[in-house]
Amino acid sequence: MARGFTNFSVSWRFCQLKPPPPNTEESVAPMKNEAFEDSTPADLSRALLQKARVKGDWLERINNYYWVNNLLRLHQELPFWILHWDGKKDLTWMDLNEVVGRIQPFHFEIHFGKEAKRDDYYWDSLKRAARDREFVLGDLMGFSDFFFPLPADPKGRTFFYGGQFLTEELDWDGIAWRWRELTGQLPASANPDFMRFVRMALRIPVIEPQVLKAIEEFLGLFSELVSTDHADVRLHERVKKLKREVFDRAWPNNDWVDRATSSEKFLLTPWYHEGKLEDWRSEEMGICRLPTTAMTLMPVYPKNQTLDPVQTMVKNAQIQRACIRFASQMPETGANRLQDYGVSILTSAAPGKSAARAKLELRERAQKLQQFVKETFDVTTVVGIGRTLPPGEPLYPSHNDAVLALHLCVQLEKDILFYDEKGSTKEGMRYSLLNRAAADLSDAFDRVAMDEIKLASDQYVRLVLVWSAERIEVVRSQFLAMLFQLIKNIQKRHLLRNEVAEHLADDLSQKLEEAPSVYRVIETFKDALSRLSVFASRALEGPKSMRLDTTLQYLKDNFAEPLRLTSVARKAGFSVPAFSRIFKQATGTSFLVYLRNIRVEHAKMLLRTTTLSAEQIAQACGFQSQHHLIRSFKKVTKSTPGNYRKDVQTRATRASGAQE
Repeated sequence: MARGFTNFSVSWRFCQLKPPPPNTEESVAPMKNEAFEDSTPADLSRALLQKARVKGDWLERINNYYWVNNLLRLHQELPFWILHWDGKKDLTWMDLNEVVGRIQPFHFEIHFGKEAKRDDYYWDSLKRAARDREFVLGDLMGFSDFFFPLPADPKGRTFFYGGQFLTEELDWDGIAWRWRELTGQLPASANPDFMRFVRMALRIPVIEPQVLKAIEEFLGLFSELVSTDHADVRLHERVKKLKREVFDRAWPNNDWVDRATSSEKFLLTPWYHEGKLEDWRSEEMGICRLPTTAMTLMPVYPKNQTLDPVQTMVKNAQIQRACIRFASQMPETGANRLQDYGVSILTSAAPGKSAARAKLELRERAQKLQQFVKETFDVTTVVGIGRTLPPGEPLYPSHNDAVLALHLCVQLEKDILFYDEKGSTKEGMRYSLLNRAAADLSDAFDRVAMDEIKLASDQYVRLVLVWSAERIEVVRSQFLAMLFQLIKNIQKRHLLRNEVAEHLADDLSQKLEEAPSVYRVIETFKDALSRLSVFASRALEGPKSMRLDTTLQYLKDNFAEPLRLTSVARKAGFSVPAFSRIFKQATGTSFLVYLRNIRVEHAKMLLRTTTLSAEQIAQACGFQSQHHLIRSFKKVTKSTPGNYRKDVQTRATRASGAQE
């Protein structure tokens, strides 16, 4: 039975690390000792301690439990369970480290009616593990699990279970395949369920073969701890060695970066109690001195590069994982994810350096990260660097500065920006300055002064970023209010029809609300300003031109739908003859040719970046059939989709060979 619909037993006593020896009188004798009946609590405690010394080193047993439990706690991204199988169709689950509320693949399986398939998979895997009495690695619809039988159960029905996880990094094709297997649907970024599935899948841990082998060894030690009376009293040393030699190197825990940069003032830093790094902390984090400076890194894609939102998320996740691994190899540096678009980095310059030399060392470290991403992914990045704080201080102020500098990099067209180079600080920021910048932007739109619009928008965005202090909803709300005000002004000054203004407001606000990160919110806002500036500049030509602009954007956003000339003309407020005439005057081509070109361009992108079949691409791009796609594609490109894909692959192979 799948998780979430199981009987969670409370009768198991997992904390009883030393069960009575099996098949002995002691194991079934009543818990009574006449010598203790008239004893005081203090006498009883002393007697129990003496008994513990006779039977073994109880402190070592606590040590063993601590190190095993600590390893599970540090890696909560991989849920561990103990489950007991009745040999038929019932499972009893006991979670060891699962975080409640985390969405996992099996939640999607239940939602999309695959619960029975997972149940059958459980039974088959458990039968194999019980029969062979060995570690079993399973896979269902692209997500993996493992099952490890506890040797202490003579019936072979008690297991360690871990999952779900991945055995290789995901790319777009891997996500699309898993989605189709799970739902039978085509992947589409317009589908909110698919987007949530993508975000979930990209956060599933990737367990490499050497780590999986180490997990199997760890489970053997865990089994020895919980199920035998004669566990090695130095078992924790073996767990520490496994952690030091495998897990810390190949499967490091980077959550300490998030804890050190948290804005929660009551959340203590990982080094608060000692004021320095303990040895085990130093091993875990891969650093020897306390970090003092936060950096943030973010990929920036060319505006002319067509990237589906899912492809962008996948590429960002690949860059994040690679940067985290690379940062762990740099001196005194650790890293973790920054939402779903960037990387948070903590580091420190060598002590004793002047401020100028320390700044130079930090810049060189940032440049190494940028060079690594460029060489590995051929992607340009920007880096923001926060203030340097005294060792041991909470690093949220530095991290906040770094995020602000990161987003200002794009606005100021710089590749690396220190917090003190950004020109504005929160301390010197007054809301009246932000209000004045908004008024300047609105005034520039009223006068249709294109150069002033760009300068005023840059200043407004910069002040919003300073004011918001990284809070995405504050940024989003400020931009939405600004857009609604600009649309209202344009409508008043240029007699824009209500339905056109409402359609424009709905379209722009929806895109802004769907942007997943501060960076994407900024880019979406600036795109919206660009569209509004076109409206403002063409408003003097009359409302028909503005209605056509809205229609052209509508076609770009909805090309995959079955769009007919009559319905689009009606939506734009024209008769079909008038619409066709105005459309050709504005675009130089007919409605059908314009729509066909949009669909073919999207098909070219899918042919370049996916392994979807021609039939699937035809459906995703709005063509009536595969034949319709081929015919239209050939008219536009003078080539078939198959030949186009082969040419792209050939050029990529040649380019790869030339680089090698």
